[in-house]
Amino acid sequence: MRAGFSSEAQIIQEIQRMAARPKNRRLALPIGDDAAAFRTRPGRLILVSTDALVEGIHFDLRYCSAEDLGWKALAVNLSDIAAMGGTPLYITTSIALPRDVPPDFVPRFYRGLTAIARKHAVSLIGGDTCQSLQGIFLDVTIIGEVEPKHLLTRRGAKPGDLIYVTGELGGSGVGLELLSRSRRHAPRSAATRRHLRPQPRCPAGRFLAEQRLASAMIDLSDGLSTDLGHLCDQSGVGALIEVARIPVAKIAIRQRQLLPNAPLHYALHGGEDYELLFTVPSRLSQRVPKQIDGLPIHSIGCITRSTGVWLVDGQKKQRLHSRGFDHFAQ
Repeated sequence: MRAGFSSEAQIIQEIQRMAARPKNRRLALPIGDDAAAFRTRPGRLILVSTDALVEGIHFDLRYCSAEDLGWKALAVNLSDIAAMGGTPLYITTSIALPRDVPPDFVPRFYRGLTAIARKHAVSLIGGDTCQSLQGIFLDVTIIGEVEPKHLLTRRGAKPGDLIYVTGELGGSGVGLELLSRSRRHAPRSAATRRHLRPQPRCPAGRFLAEQRLASAMIDLSDGLSTDLGHLCDQSGVGALIEVARIPVAKIAIRQRQLLPNAPLHYALHGGEDYELLFTVPSRLSQRVPKQIDGLPIHSIGCITRSTGVWLVDGQKKQRLHSRGFDHFAQ
């Protein structure tokens, strides 16, 4: 495989150089062996999640830089750990590259990945490289930990619980719409940054877990309509959402005029916001802060005993069907 290097060993050496050896006593080996090795602690659950990104499905290099891709490849995994209330620790990466990939792609990709890794104190400890016959394929596996009593899942929501979300919704979906329409490096805006460089909510996830506030939690990767449905299905409950309380991302008028759908559509179905959606028992609602480290928290509805997700807009009530991203939807 070429990829701007004379051998696979040279690629690995470059990755080793960029990752460096983490100053972490729990890590027993640096990158370079057949497997990573680290010490665990008693009283902790190990969390593992993996996400694949495929060129033409998850990203388009006509408007996504190699640095953006490296950032996002890790961000989506960090968001999974945040949704469990955990602390991210280590990652491994697998990357398949076609022969015609630009020579600087690998260092630029890992520059973006290590930038967000440093921000969240995560160490790159290994992975794999190979050739791809068509397009770039990426896979990131993340390892984290959480105390058993702090573990959050999608299964704990109960009738009467209030529903909350962090931040704003729909910005990433709008950003993707704008980028895909331009098919080139469009001017950066808040919306395009939200899509290309999402911010996983790890501190908020840990706070909610450690304060024992949330009864269930999920990250908004596929859209509010889809991910709330996942949480309700796992918990065996339903939900009522009030339109007026949904924190729809603010979109500049000139950008709004370019969109085929209203901003609310992207907040409900756009996906890739990577905010947290969580439920809180009503008796604990007074303890939920308005912000967590500057990140706004919004109450948008409640959990119901009857199944199904419903959207309430004034006197109008309608079923909220899942219309978020699905790889295999017809």
